[in-house]
Amino acid sequence: MKARISTEWLSGCSGCHVAVVDLHEKLVNLAEHAQFVRLPVLADEKGYPEADIGIVEGAVRSDHDRECLLRMRESVKTLVAFGSCAVYGGPSGLGWLYGKDAVMETVYREGPTNAGGPGPDAAAVPLEESVVPIDEVVPVDFYLPGCAPHPYFIAAGLGALLGGKGTPLTEKTVCSECTRKMRKRPGVALRKGAVTAEEPDVCFLSQGVVCLGSVTLNRCKAPCPAAGTACAGCAGPSLDVITEPHLDLRNLVATRMHKLTGLEPSAVKAYFEENAATFYAYALASPVLYKKPTVELREWIGGR
Repeated sequence: MKARISTEWLSGCSGCHVAVVDLHEKLVNLAEHAQFVRLPVLADEKGYPEADIGIVEGAVRSDHDRECLLRMRESVKTLVAFGSCAVYGGPSGLGWLYGKDAVMETVYREGPTNAGGPGPDAAAVPLEESVVPIDEVVPVDFYLPGCAPHPYFIAAGLGALLGGKGTPLTEKTVCSECTRKMRKRPGVALRKGAVTAEEPDVCFLSQGVVCLGSVTLNRCKAPCPAAGTACAGCAGPSLDVITEPHLDLRNLVATRMHKLTGLEPSAVKAYFEENAATFYAYALASPVLYKKPTVELREWIGGR
């Protein structure tokens, strides 16, 4: 009997659902073992049919998100948080910095491009006070972060859930698949604002550019460094950052840059704190980061 798969799309961009389509010919293999009974981007199913596996994309931002997530949890045996928004809050998690009233005031009244006029009426779906990952609302059985997860890891994860041998999901960082080499470069300056560097074969950290590859879980196969852009951390923190309360992105990156270039760790850490909305963007709504004793995201970024 084929396994029944149900999916849901909360506050997110639908990119994780599109990533499933990127499985290409692997979708044919998947169809031999599974049947999608709910798939919002392709099928008009309003209900929540019972299923073996539930896959949820997006964070919880509104009352509607919460209701849909609860119904999904009740209808499936196994629930997967799919993509960085579901696992950590993702980019929409920036809303965690602000209360609901502040968001409404900025978007509908204070914004520099606003023309004025009334805000949403009572028929609009109410926002929740903040943005939260889905495991803040319901129990989650498995996590597959990524923005979006690479099809390789989607296939591996689904294969394992469907009982196949599958490919083990790596616990390594993005650096494990990056071909750039770390080089000692004493005296290199910190290049604030830079996301590229001249030498295509040399680690960004060696060239004074902050790259999050060494503190980000590999769920992407490192396409950004290969294309000449520093890792932005879209798959969320590496396992050591998640499991060790005293480890943080800025401390680990600052230590590595100091060893490679001699840059003062305090300068790198200060740069992280000044630009925390960028360097912590994909997981700042998650207690994995904001509950760390040395991380003060609201103080660094501001909020209200």
